[in-house]
Amino acid sequence: MAEPHARIDGVDASASLRTSAVEHVGAGEPAASADKAPEFGRRYMFYGLGLLLGVAVFNLIDRSIINLLLVPIGQDLHLSDTQLGAFAGPVFALFYAAAQIPIARFADRGRRGRVIALALAFWSAMTTMQSFAIGFLTLAIARAGVAIGEAGAGPASQSVIADLFPPTMRTRAFAVFAFQAPVGVAIGYFIGGWGRQLLGWHHTLLLVGLPGLVLASVVWFTFREPTRGYWQPRIVEHTASLAETFKFLLGLPALRHLVAGYSVTVIVAGAQSFDVVYLERSFHLSASQIGSLVGAAGLLAMIGYYFGGWLSDRYSIRDPAWAMRLPAIFLLIHLSFACIYYFTPAAPVAITVALVAPFLPATLPLVFANAQSLAPAHMRARAGALWLTVSTLVGMGIGPQLAGFLSDMLKPTFGEESMRYTLISIVAVGYLWSATHYWLGSRTLTRDLRAKDVFG
Repeated sequence: MAEPHARIDGVDASASLRTSAVEHVGAGEPAASADKAPEFGRRYMFYGLGLLLGVAVFNLIDRSIINLLLVPIGQDLHLSDTQLGAFAGPVFALFYAAAQIPIARFADRGRRGRVIALALAFWSAMTTMQSFAIGFLTLAIARAGVAIGEAGAGPASQSVIADLFPPTMRTRAFAVFAFQAPVGVAIGYFIGGWGRQLLGWHHTLLLVGLPGLVLASVVWFTFREPTRGYWQPRIVEHTASLAETFKFLLGLPALRHLVAGYSVTVIVAGAQSFDVVYLERSFHLSASQIGSLVGAAGLLAMIGYYFGGWLSDRYSIRDPAWAMRLPAIFLLIHLSFACIYYFTPAAPVAITVALVAPFLPATLPLVFANAQSLAPAHMRARAGALWLTVSTLVGMGIGPQLAGFLSDMLKPTFGEESMRYTLISIVAVGYLWSATHYWLGSRTLTRDLRAKDVFG
């Protein structure tokens, strides 16, 4: 992963790195970081990033696979659609949100690697427990356990990455970390689609839960903790209270717009969980075909994720505001492809768009990087928890329910095509709304980054 303007060998930082880091001050890190060599060798930096990516991929597999298993779970356990909806959405979202801040507070004070390993082990165990459920109550309890475990890994991982990688490489590092979304969902849908047909839902959940316990042990024994706030001009020894943390973070207009913009895109993503229904109803694709399509699109999306991170690193060196202008631009480009995807009456066109759109630059790496750049080192895990908590509550609490409600409302007019018009309506409004927040946030981003440096 060669850099166009810097080489990092783990021992000495080159003059190019120092120059680039000085130029990159406005993008979120003080000039003093330019004088520092990386704390770890290049090989370990990417090994650590790979471990964190692996943990995050398991997170998305365990979360997304449920979408393709709801029907057989409901049939076997005699659950109503209301119970299935509560299991898939509110039960997960409420416990995930409730656990985020307390665990992130500990991660901002303790060893983040241990937090990540324990979280992975816990939610993997709870994933397997879902396969032994005998009714709604036992299923919901296991799902709540999955949510609590998954709440522990994300904020701590984001905080670690911000300390592992220098500012000139940070957005690209987060772009790699963001591969969790397309890869995790791809694997989850692929295993869910084929596992549902070949193994049944019980064995499918066991299949995805047990390997997570193995990876948790690898993280526990091999992960090396980076110094907190390593790239800042001084190492922060004190910790901030929860009230002090939120007062500072919510006082940054750019962060408020970042959280609002991302929350709206999560509403859209929650609604798009009904893409399975859209493809099934409008084009009569089978579960295995849909799983294979989503799996292929997810793997291809790694290109768009890295491309988005590369563009942000390149342009924000000159002007930090580009770190939040670019997500707005990316969303408008994605919207144009979404219009083709949802309006076409031809299955080959929809499938082609689904496989081409992943090459477009994605916004998630920039959300990760901006949230961490705006937070002082001793607040980073809680900053990650803040936007993940809000976006999960809003996205999972509103998105699926909104899509289902609108589809029922439109069914008398559009019949089986009601989901098509529901999804394009939500996507169009959501992307335009979210893009507006990102653009407004870019107007104060440079000033808010300086405020962070003074506070931290």
